[in-house]
Amino acid sequence: MIKLITFDLDDTLWDNMPVLIRAEQKAWQRLNDYWPETHKRLDPNSVFEYRLKVRDERPELKYRITELRHYSIKKILQVCDCPESRAEQIASDLMKEFLTWRHEVKCFPEVQPVLSYLSSKYRIGAVTNGNVDISRLNVSEYFDFSLRGEDFDSIKPEPTLFLKAMELAGVRPEETLHVGDCLKADVAGAGALGIRTAWFNPGDKALPEGAKPDHVIRSLTGILRILNSKEEDSLPESS
Repeated sequence: MIKLITFDLDDTLWDNMPVLIRAEQKAWQRLNDYWPETHKRLDPNSVFEYRLKVRDERPELKYRITELRHYSIKKILQVCDCPESRAEQIASDLMKEFLTWRHEVKCFPEVQPVLSYLSSKYRIGAVTNGNVDISRLNVSEYFDFSLRGEDFDSIKPEPTLFLKAMELAGVRPEETLHVGDCLKADVAGAGALGIRTAWFNPGDKALPEGAKPDHVIRSLTGILRILNSKEEDSLPESS
């Protein structure tokens, strides 16, 4: 019997690519506002490549994506002759702005009604490799807890986040269902622990050889069928 349902966030509850593209574009423009020399010497591609370089040089930041971005901004500014103290201030201010833009997500239409229904019957948790703060979203009321990889120096498919979720809910793997769009991080990661998995596959992609989700859903309403619910048609409209 399922008692806990955990959800991946990015690309499971919303389409994340447009969010990140928009946030990156705004951040690039703001970097010019703060320190114009950056635009004279760099372009968006070189900024991204520099971030990857920093990640290789600072392996301890591998899982801390917010800290990695902050540190990369600071070092980019310094490369462009920005004094260290000023670079630190700009990096801090720009990260606050970036996180605001990063949280400007629009959940898929079925998310709010499905979560509203499920939260009345099950424990609900978010398990994400991203840096979204669930409390900043308009669906936060439906979650009992949220776990982010950067807060535990571990990301899916590693077991840490899944184990912590079950610990918080006081459940066993067979009492847990994890829903996510990534076959490696979500399906393989949770499945390795004996957790039931639902692969969110809105594009109806072919299932690769070797991938073994317990269920495949094209919409979150498919979770209701998995749970043998008879109330799918009575869900309230999303606001």
